[in-house]
Amino acid sequence: MPVNKTTPIPPWASSKIEPKRQFKFILTIGDIPAWVVTDAKRPGFTVSSGGKHDFLGHNFKYPGRVTWGNFTCKLVEPIDPDVSSVVLDAVKKAGYVLPSEWTADNEGWRKTFSKNKFINGNLGDIACKLLDSNGQVVEKWTLRNAWISNVDYGALNYSSDALTSISLTFEYDFANLEIFAQELNSTIA
Repeated sequence: MPVNKTTPIPPWASSKIEPKRQFKFILTIGDIPAWVVTDAKRPGFTVSSGGKHDFLGHNFKYPGRVTWGNFTCKLVEPIDPDVSSVVLDAVKKAGYVLPSEWTADNEGWRKTFSKNKFINGNLGDIACKLLDSNGQVVEKWTLRNAWISNVDYGALNYSSDALTSISLTFEYDFANLEIFAQELNSTIA
C-alpha cells in the first residue's frame, strides 16, 4: 500500500499570508485630518559606536547610544480644513509669536517655545498605524514627545496642475512599536 506524502507548502505560497503594504496606513497628528496624509516614513534609529578596545592583535567594538531619526510625512493641502493654518497654529500654540503680533511695548518677544506646549494640548502623540486588507491595525508606531522641527509649504508652478502639499519633519525622544497578532488558520492551504 503506497504512502501518500504531501509536500509542505512554503509560507509565502499560501493565500492566507498577507504582506504589509505601503499604502495601507493611517497617520494621526493632533487636529490634522488623517485623510490629508499622502505619505509617511516609519520611525528609525541608529546605534552609535560606543568605543573600542584594542587587545593584542584584536580590536573589539562596543555599541553606544540609540538615536532616533527624524520622522517625515507629506500632507495634501485642502482648502477646508486649511492645513497650512493648522500647522502654523500648532507652532504658535507651542510659544512662537510673529514679530507682527507683538504688542506696542514689544511684549511678544518674552514668549518662547516649549516642548511641553507642543505635546500637551497641541499635537499629542503622533501615531502611524499599518492596516491589513480588512482594515484591522497590525502595526502601530507612536512617537513620544514629538515636536515640529521643519515645515516646507511646497512649491507653486503655473505649468502644473498637481495638488499643493506640505512636508513636515518631527523630532521625538523615542517611538513605541505595537504589533497586533492576526489569527491565521492553523492549516495552510
